[in-house]
Amino acid sequence: MCLPESQLVLVVFMPCEHEHEHVLSQGLETMWLGRSSCWVQGCPMSDTQAAQDFGLSLSSGSERTRNTISPSLETGVMRQPSVVVGCLLQLLSLSQAHSSLEQYYDAFLPIQKAAEAEEEMQRKSGLVQVQAQGEPPRPVIPRRFGANMHVFTTSMGTPTKGRGYFAQDVDLKANRVESLASYFIQGADSNMTTLSIGNMTWIETGGNHPNCRYLPMMGRQGFHDLFAWASNPTLSEYAGQRSVAGRSCALWRFRFGSSAVNQSLCTDGNSPVELNISYRNLSSAAAVKESFVSYQFDPLSTEVDSSLLEKPDICDHVAPACENGRGVEPAAVDAYVFHPGLSAGDYSIEDQNVADLVGDALFICFDVLGNQSSFADHNYSLISRYSLQVSPAFGQYAACNGYPDTSPPGPVCVGGDSRLVGKEAPFFMGDGESRCADKSVLGFWYSLPKSGRCPPQTGPTPSAWETGCTWSIVKREKTINRTCLLDDHHFLANCKADMASKSFARSTAALSAAFASEDLSKGGCPDIGGPSLADATSIIV
Repeated sequence: MCLPESQLVLVVFMPCEHEHEHVLSQGLETMWLGRSSCWVQGCPMSDTQAAQDFGLSLSSGSERTRNTISPSLETGVMRQPSVVVGCLLQLLSLSQAHSSLEQYYDAFLPIQKAAEAEEEMQRKSGLVQVQAQGEPPRPVIPRRFGANMHVFTTSMGTPTKGRGYFAQDVDLKANRVESLASYFIQGADSNMTTLSIGNMTWIETGGNHPNCRYLPMMGRQGFHDLFAWASNPTLSEYAGQRSVAGRSCALWRFRFGSSAVNQSLCTDGNSPVELNISYRNLSSAAAVKESFVSYQFDPLSTEVDSSLLEKPDICDHVAPACENGRGVEPAAVDAYVFHPGLSAGDYSIEDQNVADLVGDALFICFDVLGNQSSFADHNYSLISRYSLQVSPAFGQYAACNGYPDTSPPGPVCVGGDSRLVGKEAPFFMGDGESRCADKSVLGFWYSLPKSGRCPPQTGPTPSAWETGCTWSIVKREKTINRTCLLDDHHFLANCKADMASKSFARSTAALSAAFASEDLSKGGCPDIGGPSLADATSIIV
């Protein structure tokens, strides 16, 4: 039976066969993310069946208790100690498209948002609840434990299953969240780890050749006990028994859940079975309207390798220059950048992120699918193509944000090398983020540090990995209006189709055609020109 809308409690991305341009969820408009995704609300029946086919259960109840997803994930996945895997920041590298990384912090760190909600309610609430008659004892989760886990997340816009590991020590104020998952293309794995100790948080990526970043712009950071709220009757309410992957457990819901943050914990005695957290960004400028993650834990172990809860040495320095690029002549890079055009300074690519053809097609797709306002994406109105010479001794990729016209003014780069050209496959994909690889199915993103730019009429040398400049601009080849690509050539339709097929072949072909000619009948776009390289650079100080 299809539930009335007022009773619907689950909102989550699911694969389906329908194409909804707009779907209303709890009276709020949600974001359309391609034919491969739709919002399941308990009806119509075909959507409910799609959820069941994917291994999710739908429940009903009060509006504030909407997190009742139970992914049927494979069991028996063993943790690989040699692989550093990770957390919920898969879209961190997309942050260069937005005037404030706070939006990405909100959307992709639901653990921290849940922590804020808990602490806020403990400060404000004058209520003192007691254990209700007939309820099972509230769980007291072990203060130190580790467990393999399965992860289900919608943080990339499509449902994704992954595996990982969780460890926590409340007395040390430390926890570790690891995950390994393939986004868009099977086998193209992203490895991420979030390590929180005290009031600090580090992000590790790159598998067997890991990178580590401390990202101060990501807002609130540090350790938070993910489970303590469930043992407090003031903060938790019993919601009955349920079954998760064949395990019976008691469901506890955060008593003060809202349309913005919800969480639930299913426990078998004092052992966590499943932790669900969702965050809904109510801002009209938000790139991602809803983010959801479900952690499903294997049986716990109180034996935890202490080194896993300690800051690793790699967090004290950036990754070294690629060995296969040392002593090598500079390489030609055909670079694209989606950027504003309010002033000559907006054409400068110093301290900016650029991409190859495939990487920028993917980036533009995510930006336009997010339906960003002109303020949120820095008035990204132009797309430019540059011919570059770069040292192939690539360093750690930096996330760069801002332009001279943004508030606060930019650009600012964090997390990467201050001189070497940074390089990564999108979403930290592959070993070492594919920094030293020749090919990536999702293309490459680059960071161009101002301190590494070569003086005019010069270029990097084979010794650039040790000293000197690391990149130079040969020529700005062409600049086009985004309206030509997006409106005249219907780029958004290609993006939606690529999201469904997980290939980005259509988007890449459309972007290539736009720069190949000025003939609209052949997919081309006119070159609108721009300031000289000297004029563009002179604005940046």
